[in-house]
Order: sequence, then structure tokens, then C-alpha cells
Amino acid sequence: MRAMAGPQSRGLREPLRRTLRVVIGLMVCVAVAASAVAFWAMSGGVQAEVVAKYPGPATRVVQGSAEVHVVLQVGWFNRQRNFDIVLTGSGGEIVDGRNVQSNTGVLSFTPEVPLSAGTYGVEVHHRESPSSKDNVIDSWPITVEPAPSLSDGSGGSILVVARQGTRDAYLAEILRAEGFTGFDTVTPEELQSDLLASHPVVILGAMSSTGPHLAQVESWVMGGGELITMKPEGGLAELAGLEPTGLALEDGYLEIDTTQALGVGLTAEAMQFHGGALLYTTGSESQTIATLSPDRERSGPHPALTLTEVGNSAGHIAAFSYDLATSVIYTRQGHPDAAGSEHDGSAPIRPNDLFIGTTDEPDYLDQSNIGIPQADEQMRLLSNVLVELHGDTSPLPRFWYLPNGEKTALVMTADDHGTEDGTRQSFERMLSLAEPGCDVERWECPRATSWLHPPTPLAAEDAERYWDLGFDLGAHVSTGCADWTEESLDAAFAASMLQFRSRHPALPDQTGHRLHCVAYSDWLGLPTEERQWGIRLDMNYYNWPPDWIRDRPGYITGSALPMRFSDEDGRMLDVFQQETHLVNETWMGSTAGIDELITAAEDERGYYGLLGTHYDFSDDFDQKLMDVAVRRDIPMISAGQLLDFTEGRQASTFTTVDSTGTGDVAFEVQVDPRVDGLLTGMLPADFGERVLTSLTADGVAVDYDVKRIKGISYAFFQVDDLRYQAGYR
Repeated sequence: MRAMAGPQSRGLREPLRRTLRVVIGLMVCVAVAASAVAFWAMSGGVQAEVVAKYPGPATRVVQGSAEVHVVLQVGWFNRQRNFDIVLTGSGGEIVDGRNVQSNTGVLSFTPEVPLSAGTYGVEVHHRESPSSKDNVIDSWPITVEPAPSLSDGSGGSILVVARQGTRDAYLAEILRAEGFTGFDTVTPEELQSDLLASHPVVILGAMSSTGPHLAQVESWVMGGGELITMKPEGGLAELAGLEPTGLALEDGYLEIDTTQALGVGLTAEAMQFHGGALLYTTGSESQTIATLSPDRERSGPHPALTLTEVGNSAGHIAAFSYDLATSVIYTRQGHPDAAGSEHDGSAPIRPNDLFIGTTDEPDYLDQSNIGIPQADEQMRLLSNVLVELHGDTSPLPRFWYLPNGEKTALVMTADDHGTEDGTRQSFERMLSLAEPGCDVERWECPRATSWLHPPTPLAAEDAERYWDLGFDLGAHVSTGCADWTEESLDAAFAASMLQFRSRHPALPDQTGHRLHCVAYSDWLGLPTEERQWGIRLDMNYYNWPPDWIRDRPGYITGSALPMRFSDEDGRMLDVFQQETHLVNETWMGSTAGIDELITAAEDERGYYGLLGTHYDFSDDFDQKLMDVAVRRDIPMISAGQLLDFTEGRQASTFTTVDSTGTGDVAFEVQVDPRVDGLLTGMLPADFGERVLTSLTADGVAVDYDVKRIKGISYAFFQVDDLRYQAGYR
């Protein structure tokens, strides 16, 4: 007889049934999910995408040493999968290199050898397993441009002789900064008599002022050539009227005689020079333009610059007793021996540590001279000599430093450290200050740059709107205010730059930069890293700290001009160094420094150039800068505008300068599109005993104003792609 289940038995079985139903349900869900995953995997779907890349298909300037970086957005299933960047040449060949994927989702590819100029294909691959087939999740082309020769000019009447692997080559950058783009550069071994004969003026670098080629040079000068030489020795020194004493001077002072025609308009204060000088005595036939001394209190008897007429054909030698190129590089960049050392007692190491001394050594920058742009004034001394010597053959035209004949401008650059609304409010205030109908391209509308800590609260659509209105935006890379190594700096840039690009993919690539806390752990590592990311304007040299500056407005780099960095061997880096002169932490809300530097550019001192700024919205310094600029009618521009103008000015040329012998001089101008309508030409108003009386372009009269710049009268006129004819009577 079968037993019947009672109420108690049924109560025990019901929980078991519910448990079984849950287990079976879970098994079904797992099976369904597994089937879905299997189907999704077999269909080739990838739960990953590239959300940021550099270089991208629109990147304008990709250098051969560039690395490829991407940010991957990877779903949970693919987080541990393998991803690679594959780079192929135009012929389909695979470029050898190394892939590294960080734990933050950044994938980087480093070619084994620098890329040659050409077009490359980039593909981002993933694979399910080592044995499975790769899937391509993104692809795009990049173009590597041929590396420009930074020591060459556009060809013209000036010949620079620069020994390879030396700082002689930096003379080319000095000429470009001074508005002389028409020159040729050769090595001493390439120098030939016919080359000398085709150039009215030759400049010998310090390392090119000795050697067998000098026999040709001396013969050319005796025949009426015009020579500028640095640290001449032997027969060349003798020809220049100099007698070597056998003594040298390192890091001294020079003083320009401003009563001499070539010194008029330049500072009469004793200026520092850096590097070595040879000490000479001079004969009565030599005109001494400037002298050397070991300190600022004593005027030495030894010349820093002389001018001597030689031969029977009115040739001349202008001889600098020191290496001008080295002096300009070291004055601007600081001494390389100080790199990586903490001097001001405040971590991290910053650019100012390159200029501050130790308990055993004096400051590299004599603070008595901080108010003088010492590098610029010495370059302008060279310009005066160059224009004077060239004038024996024909007047030498050049380009003015700024658009529309302006004497100075504020480069408005913010480091936005994640403020809620600082960038937007500052940009909107600039928009409210703009005159109706102003032209952004002509520097008539106030504009600025903001480098932002990613992630930034500025919405992508707002950033695009501001860019369209002419503002400039980019990432403010951070090392956490810490000193860096090459590896940690590379990682910091990859993290910040790509995070910014993932949030603002529609913005063009960033071209300017200032590192958070301006950490500067060696002499050239930061601009070298910046160049890898397409950045060609560096504003890390920064007037700080306040207890060293002590309310003295000025130029720690001795300059208000953007010029390229150089390594110790004279190899230039295609990144412009622009000093940040006006820093909110240094001036503590005062406007005195702003007014003083503007005045120094506009008054008889003539310290022309660009004044870099820093503000971070922790105070109202940006508003004070705007108020002073509006009151004094000074342009406010972005870092991007400065770079475009600088590169465009250097790419423009005066060519085919011809003198008819009747008082007429003809020349052609080629204007780079980036500076169309902005460039001002300068033509010496005097040619021998004659004075400029007319200027035409393609037969049409051109308006010009005569201005006296550093003791020389120039006709200022707006240039275009035309052939000009100047009449001197």
C-alpha cells in the first residue's frame, strides 16, 4: 500500500523546487550569453574603438622621429585582448617598430628608425588569441614631410659660412629673427671664389674664421668685399687691424659706444655676453664700436666689435671678438652645465634655475641687466653692421618684427587648472572688448590661448565655437609638478594630449604649450618632447620666482623675440622659444610690469617684440592685462597667432635686389599666405649719398613712412607679392 504525503512533507519539498527553478534559470541565462558571445565573436564584432589619435590624418607637420599614439575605448570582454598599431609604407611594406600598451588605454608605436619623408598607412589591429586573425578597428593615412634645413635661407645677397656641427649655424636664426631671410649658408669647404663674388656681404661664424678657405676670403675683401667675422685669428685678425694678446675672457660684459653711427639707438648699458672672447689690441685704422670688460663696473680697453677698411677697393671687415651665436643661445636658454640642478630651493627644477647661481657661483643672469633684452640688442648691433656694409653695394631690405608696424603685443596665454568657468569667462570678456568690425587675422580683435588640464569642464561645442572665433585651445600637460625623466615626460604627454583630443576631436592639433609648474629637468628635453607632438612654440621660460625677480620687469632670456632652440652643437630644433615675461604670481596683481615693458618697446629704448603672459584664473591678472592693452592700444594675440606669423614671416622673402647704378633699386617680394596683408617691409632710406625719393610696386606708387630704428632711417611700407622699384636721388 503506497504511503500518502502529508502536509508536512509537501512543506519541505516546495523550497527545493524553487531552488531548482533558480538554478535552471541561471543555467539557461549563461547558455544564452555564451551563445551570444560566440556569435558576436564569430561575426568579427569588436567591443573597442579608437577615441583619440596622434598624428591624425589632418596633422600638418609630422616629423620623421614621430611616434604613433592612440587611445582605446575597450569594453570589458576585450580588456585583456591584444592590440597593435601597424604602420605601412606607400609600397605596402610594414615598418618595424615596438608597440606598448599602458594600463590607461594608451597604445603607442615607436618605429625602430626615423621615418623617411612620404605617406604611411596606420592601422589599429586586435586579435582574439595568438593564433587568430587580426581585425582592423581603425585606419588612416599620415604624411611625413621632408625635414627642413634650418640653417639655410631663401637665397640672396648675404652669405653665411658655418662649419658643420657648430653653433655657427645659429647665425641663420639670428638673421631670420632680425627680418633678413635672403641669405645662403655654406660650409668652409664649399666656399669658392665665384660664390664670394656673387655675395656683397659674407658672415663668418666663430668656428669658420680659421682654416685654408680664409686665403680666398682675404683676397675677396681686398678686392672690395664686405666681411663680418667672429673671433678672427692669424692673417684675418691682422687684416682686420687686430693684434691678439694671447688672452681670453669668458662670460664678460660688452659696452656699445652709442656715439658711433652703428651704435646709435642701442643701449649704452654694459651687457653680458656668454661664451668665450679673444682679447685684442687695435690699431689706429680700426674703428671701435664696442668694448669688452670682465665686469660691469670697469670699461676694458679691448674691443668687442671693430670696423676696418682694407685694401684699395674700399672693402671692410667688421670683427666681433666674441662668438655672437653662442652668446645668443646661452643668453636665451641658460648654460647647459646648470641643467638638471635645483638652484632656487623650490622644487621642481624650472627654467629659472638655469639663470640663478649657487653659493659658489654668481647668477648667470646679472639682475642689474634684467630690464635689457641683451640678446636682442646684440643681434640688432649685427643688423646695423650688416645694413651699413651691404649699403656699399645696394640698400638691404628686411621685414619688421610685427604686423602693421606694431612695436609690441601681448601673447595672452592661460594655464587653466580645471577651473569651473575661467576660460569661458575670459574669452567672453575679450569678445566684449573687441571693436565692431575688427579683423582677427590682422591682430585687431583681442584673442588668447587657454591650455586646459584634461578633463576640462569646457564643453566640446563651446571649444569649437571659440576656435571658430579665433581663440586657441590645447592641453596643459602635467607631470604632477614633479621633475621628470624622458620616459615619465613621454607618458605625461601621451596621457594629457590624448585625453584632450578624445574630448575635443574636432579641434586642430595643438601647436603651442606650457608645462604645468614649468618643470624643466634638463636643457632641451621638454621642447624635444613637444616637437614629437607637433608643438612648435614653447612658453616655459617664465619670469619667476618673485623673490628673485623682486618687482623688476624684464627679460630673463634677454629677448622678446620668438627664436628656435639649439642644442650645444648648433643643431636647431624646430620649436620656437618665446619667453613668458608677465606672470601673475610674480606681479601679485600689480600692473607696473605690464606698463613698463610696453613703454620700453615704444619709447626711445626700442625694445621691440612680443611679451608673453601667464594667468591661471586664480586672480584677475588676465583682466588687468586686458585693461592695460586696451588703454594703450596694444594687440592681444594667441600663441597660435604668434606661431603662424613667425613661421610665415620667415618663409617670406625679398629677392633679386638689383641696383641700376642710376639711383634706382629693384627687388621682388614673396609673401607666405599665413602673413598675407600683415608684413611690413623696411627699406633703408639712405643709399650712399642719396636719399629715397620714390617707391613703386608694378609701376604703382606705394605709400611709405620714414622711421628711425636703432639709428638707421627706414622706409616702412606694406609688402605684397610684387616687384618694387625704389628711386634714390
